Amino acid sequence: MLKNISRIKVFSMMISFLLVSSSFGQHRGDLFTFQGLTTMNDNGVQAMAMGSAVTSLSGDVSMLFYNPAGLANIKGIQATASVNVSNSSWQENQNYRPNRLFVHLPFYLEGLYTPDPAQDGMYDYERLWTEEYLIDSSYIVRPPELGLDPYSDEAADWKETERSFSFNNIAIAIPLDFSGHEFTISGAYNNILNIDDFDRNETYLDPHVGFDAYGEIGRTNGNDTLIMNWSNFYRKSSGKMDNVALGISYKVSKIINVGVGMNLSWGSSDDLIYLERIGTFHLIRQQRFRYWYTDVYDEIRGSSDYSTTRFNLGFQLDLEKFKVGIKVDLPYTLKKEWDYTFTETDSISNNVSSSKGTDQFEVPYIYNFGFSYAPADNFIFSVDYEYAPYSKATMEFGAADSAYNPITDRHTDLPDRHTIRIGALYTPIELISIMAGYRDTPSTYIPDGAAIQTSGPTSKSYTCGLSFNTDYGRLDLAYEYRLLKYYDSYYSNTNYNTNTYTNFMVGYTIEL
Repeated sequence: MLKNISRIKVFSMMISFLLVSSSFGQHRGDLFTFQGLTTMNDNGVQAMAMGSAVTSLSGDVSMLFYNPAGLANIKGIQATASVNVSNSSWQENQNYRPNRLFVHLPFYLEGLYTPDPAQDGMYDYERLWTEEYLIDSSYIVRPPELGLDPYSDEAADWKETERSFSFNNIAIAIPLDFSGHEFTISGAYNNILNIDDFDRNETYLDPHVGFDAYGEIGRTNGNDTLIMNWSNFYRKSSGKMDNVALGISYKVSKIINVGVGMNLSWGSSDDLIYLERIGTFHLIRQQRFRYWYTDVYDEIRGSSDYSTTRFNLGFQLDLEKFKVGIKVDLPYTLKKEWDYTFTETDSISNNVSSSKGTDQFEVPYIYNFGFSYAPADNFIFSVDYEYAPYSKATMEFGAADSAYNPITDRHTDLPDRHTIRIGALYTPIELISIMAGYRDTPSTYIPDGAAIQTSGPTSKSYTCGLSFNTDYGRLDLAYEYRLLKYYDSYYSNTNYNTNTYTNFMVGYTIEL
């Protein structure tokens, strides 16, 4: 008796998970949901250079993107524009380790041993021993490289990079005075989000015999055979979201500013997932297993269109040396309309089908609190804290075609996100300002096998910048280096993941 899931059922499960999965995670290969859509771009050059710790600051048109109350204290018409160059890279080192069950199987998955196609279906011990019980010279296991940093480029099994040059924003702010009541109105067009989600797993196992969190995997007993498929998983979404931002601030008193902001966002992405079968293992009992190469390729390809409208409220307490800021993003719905083609290919047939659907991500209140201190006229130190309770978020997945999963409403398992931002600005002389910052941002997924299930792995950002003040305006330069390291832990292997991101931004601001 074979404990196996047919290929058709496996692919149907892929489609089903596409429609009902509530995970943002990387794990061993997740289907499309809303990956990469929770971290917005920086749209102020000085703000980015200060680690985006600017919730309590005011007097600059770029505050439209961070706290509308900060539009207060602008003395004349301000306009700004910026561009940026960014580089993203992803890499992974999958480290399989032998254990007492199927001790040789990691040699296959690690690429230390390459089976001969002419020996398809052989038991592993038949590949290892001849009839005379002498070691077969064709069973050659390459020794692994030892002593490498598991997160290093040298240890990586694969690396993916992407570079982009893009317009960042153009914005204007106009101060108004109505009978002693001071208002500032502002508008902007900006690139609010680069969609550059990527995940890859060259040892996608189904079922994964080294991890039981995805369901019962069964146990081999010598009578039944457990069939495990080995595939190369690939997922990538590339695109962007544009945005029109509007904001207004009101100076309630000399020390209190309030503001309201609105964002209309839209965009699209090209999406691709494929599962390329490498081979199939028949696991029988302890050290007894067989292996076959398999020619199977499954693909989901298409595009997605996104849209949302968001509102936020801002407040600032503006004392002489101390400033306090609060911004609250009101709940909003991010809509994703997708149109995908599903392809199943093997040596015998090629089946193509398609489906359309609309998914929705219900985002709860998000809170930002900021504090800044200016011990001298030429120095500012600021700290921000953001609380995003994504555990309260919900997702709704649906397909237009009833042949696929019906609309499903599920509570997500996303972790809450607690973000810390720190920044400083120093003006040694009137013409030059120096900025530096740090940002600590948890991811919105939990790695497989993580000991802590309430918080995602944290990316650390280091930023710096310069501003040159002239009679004709202000030239701003900023640079960010962001690093994320984490691992997925299984009984059979550990996957070491590294994501890096660099961003160089240039902007120019004038005030009339």
